[in-house]
Amino acid sequence: MLVFPHTYNYRIIIGSLVVVFVLLGSYTLTNYIQLEDYKTYVSQEKKLLENELSDMVVRYENVQVENVSLRKKLEQSKGNIERVLDSIKTLKPSASLLSLYRSKINLLQKENAEVLNLVSTLKTENERLASKTETISQHLVAAKNNTSSLVAKNKGLATANSNMSNALKKASALSLASLDAKAVKRVTKKRIVSTDNSSKANKLYVAFTLAKNKLATSGVKDLYIQILNPNNNVVADQGSVSFGEQSLIYSKKLKVEYKKQDIDVNTLITTDIDEPLTKGVYFVNVFYDNTRLGSTSILLK
Repeated sequence: MLVFPHTYNYRIIIGSLVVVFVLLGSYTLTNYIQLEDYKTYVSQEKKLLENELSDMVVRYENVQVENVSLRKKLEQSKGNIERVLDSIKTLKPSASLLSLYRSKINLLQKENAEVLNLVSTLKTENERLASKTETISQHLVAAKNNTSSLVAKNKGLATANSNMSNALKKASALSLASLDAKAVKRVTKKRIVSTDNSSKANKLYVAFTLAKNKLATSGVKDLYIQILNPNNNVVADQGSVSFGEQSLIYSKKLKVEYKKQDIDVNTLITTDIDEPLTKGVYFVNVFYDNTRLGSTSILLK
């Protein structure tokens, strides 16, 4: 029997190497195929995530709301989606990282659904309110037409009442039947003499008659005499009285008992020592409340 030990050993070694190469080739091929499948999966998953986020952004852009608070919430949610989309576009994808972003997108989708549902609910409520407002508006138009008719009638009555009230007010107002004024000098305690000489006069005499009026109210009437000197200052200033927003500085106040009949009134007004009468025209006015009943003038030389 012949034995070739070296040749036999070589055959064993070569056979083993062939098996190893075959196994390595098979393993490498398997890994390559798995790697290509992994890359394809990662690429597809990344594209899918980008498309989902882009669709969400478009849906937000198509939503129009007037509510300020809700509009801010929409803009905030859209901003979150756009930031995640930008991150996915720029990152180097991996299965684990895409899985992390998938969980974020799921949360964004949930938030997206809540916000859009809120928008839908608000839109439905606004439509309901708009319909209700339209109905109310129609009722208001009808009521306004009725009101306009009533206002026109009331305006006519108001005008008639106002005219009647003004006529009655004018008819019942106090008036002067006569008014006279002059400068005087006292001769004795009971005797005065009129004068037009400013250097001799030291008092002003005012006399007037309140005319009878059956429509006027009887009772005590406060009458005010105002005398203005040539410099337009009040002679013998006794103070002022207010009538609403108006005020009157007067030279003398008189209380007169009025009984709807003619009543004669006269009074003397003494000038201030430090402001004696001077040459010029003096104006005499008689007031009741804020109404001037009459006016006259005195010329001193």
